[in-house]
Amino acid sequence: MINYQGGDFSETEFYGREILEAIQLTNKFPTPKKVLIDMLEEMIHEQLDLIDKEELNHYIHAKKYVQTLTEEEVKNLCFEVKDLYEDVLKEFEINFPKNITHDN
Repeated sequence: MINYQGGDFSETEFYGREILEAIQLTNKFPTPKKVLIDMLEEMIHEQLDLIDKEELNHYIHAKKYVQTLTEEEVKNLCFEVKDLYEDVLKEFEINFPKNITHDN
């Protein structure tokens, strides 16, 4: 649990936006663990000079969180994040990657 501005959030809730963004950029769903970690790392490097330190730390901690998970937990995480942001995705007509099967 993460306490932020008086609220308690699970890691999935707290880092969901960053993880969702990484999933969308990979165009793979569910996204394999290594692919998700690599995309988060790429996003961190691309945004080093573009976003403030607090926001950058969210990406760094999201990556660290994903690294602690098993491949199966990452798969479940992908579905949890999609469910968390489903209404936002629909509202803004954002296309989410279709379910794609992949080999680990």
